[in-house]
Amino acid sequence: MSGRPAWQGGLVGVALIVAAWWLASLVLFQGSGAIPTPPSVFAEFTDADRWASTVTNATSTVLAAGQGYLWGNLAAVALAVLVLLAPPLEPVADQIAIVTYCIPLVAIGPVLVIVAGRDWPSGASVVLAAMSVFFTTVVGCLVGLRAAPAASVDLVRAYGGSAWTALRKVRAIAALPSLFAALKIAAPAAFLGAVLAEYLGSGGDATLGRALIAAQTQADAPLLWYLALVSGLLSGVGYLAVGLVARVVTPWTTDAEVGR
Repeated sequence: MSGRPAWQGGLVGVALIVAAWWLASLVLFQGSGAIPTPPSVFAEFTDADRWASTVTNATSTVLAAGQGYLWGNLAAVALAVLVLLAPPLEPVADQIAIVTYCIPLVAIGPVLVIVAGRDWPSGASVVLAAMSVFFTTVVGCLVGLRAAPAASVDLVRAYGGSAWTALRKVRAIAALPSLFAALKIAAPAAFLGAVLAEYLGSGGDATLGRALIAAQTQADAPLLWYLALVSGLLSGVGYLAVGLVARVVTPWTTDAEVGR
C-alpha cells in the first residue's frame, strides 16, 4: 500500500527476528546456552569443513525428498484425474487420501526403515516425503480440475468431445493455478518428511537427519541451530523454485494477483 517493495518488509522482519533472538540468548538463556548467539551460529557457515559436510549431507536429503516429491505428486495427480473421469471411485479415493494424511509419520517411519533395510537405505525417506505431499496435491488438483468453466466444458461436449478431451483441453489448464499452489506447499512438506525419516534411521550416515541427531547428542547448540537454519533455507528454496515455475507456466495468475 505504501509503494515500498515487498522485500523491504521482509528484510525488516528478519532484522527484528535476529534482534529478538540475540536478546533472548544474552538475557534469558545466557547461563544454559540453549539459545546460542547469532554470531556463534553464523560462524558455522564460514567453516569450510562444516560447509563441506553439510553439502554432502544435504545432497542425500534433497535427493530423497525430490524423489518422494515426484512420486507423491504424480500419484496424487493420477488419483485426482481418476476421480474426475470415474466419479463412482471418489469415496475410495477420498479414503486413500485421508488415510495417508492421518497416519502418524513418526509411527510408520520406523516400520518403513526396517522394511526398506539395506537394499534401499533411503526408501523410508522417499516414502515419507511422498506421503507428506500426497493429500495436499490431491485436494489442490481436484479443486483446480473442478474449477473449469462449465460453459467451456459444455462446448467441448457439444462438439462431441469426451470427458478425456474436456480434461485435456479445458480442465487441465484451469487446474494449473490450484495445482501449483499445492505443489508449492508440498515442496517444504517433502523435505520435512525426508528429514523425519532420516531422524528415525533412514538414509545412512551422510544425511541432515543424522547430523541433527549428532548435534543433539553432543549438546552442540550452535551446530544444532545452524543445521535448523540450513534445513529451513532448503525448504524455502524448494517453495520459491516451484513458485518461479508457476510464474512461467501460469503467467495469467501472476498478472491477476498483481492487479489486485
